[in-house]
Amino acid sequence: MLKKTTFREIRSSLGRYIAIMAIVALGVGFFSGLKVTREAMVSTASDYLSDSRFFDYQIMSTLGFTEEDVKALSDQASVAAAAGSVSVDALYRAEGGTIDQIVKLHSVTEGVNTLEVKSGRLPQAENECAVDYRLFAEDPIGKKLIIADNNDKDTLDMLKSREYIITGTVVSPIYLNFERGSTSLGDGKVDGFAYLDRSGFDTDYFTEIYLRLNQNYQIYSQSYDDIIEATKDDVKAAAELCADKRYKKLIREAKDELEDGQREYDENYAAYQSEKADAEAKLADSWQQIQNGKVEIEKNKKELNDNEKKLKDALKQVEAGILQTAQKRQEFEAGKPYMSETEIAQTEAALSKAEKQLAANKKQIQGGLSQVEAGRKEMERAERDLPGNIEKYEKARADAEAEFAKAEKEFKKARRELREAREEIRDIKAPDTFVLDRYSNVGYACFESDSTIVDSIAKVFPIFFFLIAALVCMTTMTRMVDEQRTQIGVMKALGYSNGAIAGKYLFYSGSAAFIGCVIGFFSCCYVFPEVIWVAYGMMYDFSADLYYIVNVPLGIISLAVSLLCSMGATMVSCWSEFREVPAQLIRPKAPKDGKRILLERIPLLWNRLSFLYKVSFRNIFRYKKRFFMMVVGISGCTALLLTGLGLRDSVKNVVDYQFDEIQVYDYSITFDKDMTAKRQEAFLEKASDCTEDILFVHQSSVDLIVGKNTKSVTMIASGGERFDQFVNLKDAKDRQMPYPAKNEAVLCSKLADDYGLSMGDMLTLRNEDGKEMSLSIVGICENYVYNYVYISQDSYVEQLGESPEIKCALVHAAPKPDADGTQSDERVQAVYASSAKVLDMDHVAAVSVNQDMRNRVGNMMKSLDYVIALVILSAGALAFIVLYNLTNINITERIREIATIKVLGFYPGETSSYVFRENIFLTAISALVGLGLGKWLHAFVMYNVRVDLLCFDVRISWLSYVLAVALTFVFAFVVNLAMYYKLDRISMTESLKSIE
Repeated sequence: MLKKTTFREIRSSLGRYIAIMAIVALGVGFFSGLKVTREAMVSTASDYLSDSRFFDYQIMSTLGFTEEDVKALSDQASVAAAAGSVSVDALYRAEGGTIDQIVKLHSVTEGVNTLEVKSGRLPQAENECAVDYRLFAEDPIGKKLIIADNNDKDTLDMLKSREYIITGTVVSPIYLNFERGSTSLGDGKVDGFAYLDRSGFDTDYFTEIYLRLNQNYQIYSQSYDDIIEATKDDVKAAAELCADKRYKKLIREAKDELEDGQREYDENYAAYQSEKADAEAKLADSWQQIQNGKVEIEKNKKELNDNEKKLKDALKQVEAGILQTAQKRQEFEAGKPYMSETEIAQTEAALSKAEKQLAANKKQIQGGLSQVEAGRKEMERAERDLPGNIEKYEKARADAEAEFAKAEKEFKKARRELREAREEIRDIKAPDTFVLDRYSNVGYACFESDSTIVDSIAKVFPIFFFLIAALVCMTTMTRMVDEQRTQIGVMKALGYSNGAIAGKYLFYSGSAAFIGCVIGFFSCCYVFPEVIWVAYGMMYDFSADLYYIVNVPLGIISLAVSLLCSMGATMVSCWSEFREVPAQLIRPKAPKDGKRILLERIPLLWNRLSFLYKVSFRNIFRYKKRFFMMVVGISGCTALLLTGLGLRDSVKNVVDYQFDEIQVYDYSITFDKDMTAKRQEAFLEKASDCTEDILFVHQSSVDLIVGKNTKSVTMIASGGERFDQFVNLKDAKDRQMPYPAKNEAVLCSKLADDYGLSMGDMLTLRNEDGKEMSLSIVGICENYVYNYVYISQDSYVEQLGESPEIKCALVHAAPKPDADGTQSDERVQAVYASSAKVLDMDHVAAVSVNQDMRNRVGNMMKSLDYVIALVILSAGALAFIVLYNLTNINITERIREIATIKVLGFYPGETSSYVFRENIFLTAISALVGLGLGKWLHAFVMYNVRVDLLCFDVRISWLSYVLAVALTFVFAFVVNLAMYYKLDRISMTESLKSIE
């Protein structure tokens, strides 16, 4: 009999039964769906990382590693595989492109960090590469990736080619999400990655070694953390041993090379000194010969002159003798008649001999004069040749000195190189070795954070759903037991035990809860993870196929809680009735004593109310249990609606808040050289026609160190002048704050919240060279995109001992934006046109337009819209079910009262107004309470929802408040409309029935 009455009860009150089933399904589904989502996400990621052989350790050393080091580390007992890798940041441009961007180049590894090919193939030749599939908007296969010439020498020396042909697009497990890391190049952010064949790098060492352990546990699990903790010391010791061996080997090789170089220098220098001495001796001999020649010429000239004089004097004497001889012959001829033959013969012989002798002497003298003339010509020729010989000597001397100078310069350079080599060897420090686990990978750490966000929401929202479900079950079953009080009394009178009677109601509520739990658990364990995975798939690059989880223990817990909420509430409701005897149960409960409500004590208001309104207010406030149930149920729904809408408010406008209220400049410029005052002046003059205002600042990526925690942040150092025209530093109360002075810093609020920092605390910043700054926090500013620390240039100079490089500029494009800060399409186009002109100017390496960041973050935020929509729909469904159930209970328990007023002549509209007026008032009160509760719940949820890239603004727009209330009333009116037909079907004869 009880079975029949139980099933008859289910059929007759199917709406109530379905309401219990639906509320349990919603509560269980929301809890289990969200709870299992993280498990499904983590399992999917764990399988992907296992398949791609994701590294467990990344080992780096300041001196690099060799193949022997890779072999030594792979021989460790806990290591399954080790792979050496080469990586370097480089400026590049796409084929046909004009903008230099930053790419992280890696070598393809085997056994660790295997790549997933999206299209094409992996590189096989030294001039081929496979690129990040996010790097190019169009298919890049076949195009060239061109390494920019303005890379530093070390980077260019590491690469064998300046152009690489793209053979494919890939997904790398190193880059799990859309973040590509930071760098000291350009604007400090890597745009993408590319993989080269090992032969594409011109290095004989590895920049890092990746290790994969031989024990594979699920990521983020305690077992995995334990194995990392157990092996880290051994891995670190082995890495340090390898680094130390390489250090000693490099020192030994460097010293040997230095000794060889010194030996070669000494030998060459000795040979040079010998050759120099020989050359100088030859030159000295040549000069001496020239000098001797000059002396000889002078001497010979003097001798020639003397001889010429002597010969001329002798010639005169001979010619005088000839004249005398001629006179004598005339005298002889004249006196010949007077002379004897003997005298004539003797005289003739004497004169002839004298004449012959004089002629011979004259001829000899004339020959001597000819020789003198010839000698003089010879001297003149020697004198003419002398300047040429001197010139030849001087040229030989100059050539020799030039060769000497060149040799001396080369030897000086060699001595400097040897000295620098000694200093370099002396300065080679023992290597710093870094052993990084998976948590050092940004994508890996962010995925844990993002999956934990879902888990955090699962810890908050389902509590409300279960509480409201328990409340609805308790209300429903309490009203049901109260309605069937007489039947319970009759069954007890007929001899049915309390357990048998309670079993009827326990089966009613328990079966509804069981069916609802099964439907909610299995449906939402598929729907919730799928929707959220689609959302997060926009940020993460791996595995589009989600691994679905059916968590049996979670299902059992959900079922137990569901049955506890439903059957427990039923048992409590029945227990109070079972304590009474059948005679009391058969008779209706005596009505409670009437009491005046607070409003009746205010005649000024009470006397102005109509009778029906007075009745409505009495019913609302006298029946406190129903009032409490309605307020708690509906306010909880309003709170959930407001939280969902508030999540959307806090998320969707983050980018607008950032770039309309804080970073109000249009774009930033990254330069490839330090912009000195002279370069700044030249740049300002050239850019004056396409920009409104420019501020030069220092911007770099530094590490924020707080205790054992290290966080990469963006540091901006400025003089402070005009800075507020580009970046508004304001606190949470929207108050403007001054730019920090020397040894002070302003920190963004997200960093302060994450690391427990406050005003007056000291923070430590470390740059890429390992130098540290200690600064006092004088302000905590609002910031929503990325993490910033602002300091003064004086702080940089004083604490780091050098002037900051000015390689960044913040720019207001011409014309300025509208007065309200809005960006029209024409304005956006003007900004891009301005940035394009600036990009072609000298020393400009890159331009980052804020509108691009708006678009990128805006697209990323769409992923959270799925989660928010899921929350809003669930909250809406819950609100509808609660309102329907409570209204149905209200009508059911007041059916005689409603029948009576219909008998009294109330029209259908008046009857519905009489009943639903109370619902509207209760809905209004509940909605107001729900707004306060929703604001608290929203703040709590936002505190637990954290994304590294963004800081969400905890704010709810006035429209969301209106919508939350409006939706609550919409659900109330829809429920009232549905209940109207039930009111209309109530028979007036019900009022004539007596309980007896």
